[in-house]
Amino acid sequence: MTASITRTFTLESSGNAIEILSERYDEPQWMRAARRAAWQQYQALPWPSRKEEAWRRLPLEQYPLDLRELTLFAAPPALPQNLPPCWLSPLTPETQASGVLMHGNAVVAQALLDPKLAAQGVVLSDLHTALHTHGELIQRHWMQGANTRSDFNKFTALHGALWHGGTFVYIPDGVKISLPLQIMVGYDEEGGPGMHHTFVFVGKGARVTLLHDRRSQERTPQLNAEVVEIYAEEGAWVRYASLQHWGEQRYTVSAQNVHLAQDAHLVWLNGGLGGQITKEFLRTDLAGAGAHAVMQGFTFPTGQQQIDQSTYQRHAAPDTFSDLLFRNVLRDQARTVFYGMIRVEPQAHGTQGYQANNNLLLDNARAHAIPGLEILANDVSCSHGATVSRIDQEQRFYLQARAIPPEEADQLIVQGFLSPIIDSIPLACTRDQLREEIGWRFRK
Repeated sequence: MTASITRTFTLESSGNAIEILSERYDEPQWMRAARRAAWQQYQALPWPSRKEEAWRRLPLEQYPLDLRELTLFAAPPALPQNLPPCWLSPLTPETQASGVLMHGNAVVAQALLDPKLAAQGVVLSDLHTALHTHGELIQRHWMQGANTRSDFNKFTALHGALWHGGTFVYIPDGVKISLPLQIMVGYDEEGGPGMHHTFVFVGKGARVTLLHDRRSQERTPQLNAEVVEIYAEEGAWVRYASLQHWGEQRYTVSAQNVHLAQDAHLVWLNGGLGGQITKEFLRTDLAGAGAHAVMQGFTFPTGQQQIDQSTYQRHAAPDTFSDLLFRNVLRDQARTVFYGMIRVEPQAHGTQGYQANNNLLLDNARAHAIPGLEILANDVSCSHGATVSRIDQEQRFYLQARAIPPEEADQLIVQGFLSPIIDSIPLACTRDQLREEIGWRFRK
């Protein structure tokens, strides 16, 4: 049962929607001012052009830019136990998670957190509430990333003005969480566009694992403009698994930024299986000496799906390390674009940076791989590479010679190709779900 709709606005009237959003959530004055400034930027900025390298291969004309309505719900679609099965299936068992925050149509449907962690100051809540409890912290960092600023492009400006529904995660200094925190963002058939904002702050020496999953069931084309900001303070350890299973008619622009202070460690796993067209800006800023980042990603688009990823590893301090591996499997007429860059600033001596993109083509799919380096310092070790290939016929023959049918042989090869990344997902139940979903792509 879908919750009653509070209000629906077309984009042309969204200047008024900004004020209604601010009033609805009783936002502080600084957030109201930030929304108004972002709306002015949205009105002033042009839509991205194919003349820009980051957008050159994205068919932006297919995005539903003429269906830009903001839908506000008074309550989530249903009680947690009555939510669509596809929303519930990826939820981690309570015995294997420290907390779960589930959003349905931009409204919190479920919020659970281990009381022992809450007593230590850990927060897992919706972002609207956090504006009143941790407003000063959020204001200090709000949309400050190079690719999450409201003036980064027209989509981030739209998000800055109209975001609603959000996640706030706060881990105090020194707190180490052994079991993951899970965030679920879902939209049902009437959920409308997505403007979810995720804000994560991990204090000095703290440790946390985050599982972030997204799902939708829209009946008509919908726009999705998402922002994720993660700040890891000195010596923090962050493991972030970001997965998207958007519906077949969701068109996404996602801007995600991780900022690493001195000696902070990051393991970032990014998986993309859904959506019709997805554009992602994934940036890691290694801002403090000794910062360490490992980034892994995979996609498996089918049919007419298109996934376009721009990654950026910026080394801005000495003795930093980053290692990126993204792998794509493509079926039917699917398309992927990987545009990756490692930048080493003049002061970042002793940097080690690596980047690899591997693509496995099935059928008539096509992959573009464009890695790059910008090295402005001495005494560094950086490299990049990319491959585009089809299934090895000897491998296929080896499996078929052992009475394995062709489709099953291809599935085994693909599973092996993706296993180095999927095996890094924190929980066995999540890994099993992903393997099942990959197998389903060979059966549909």
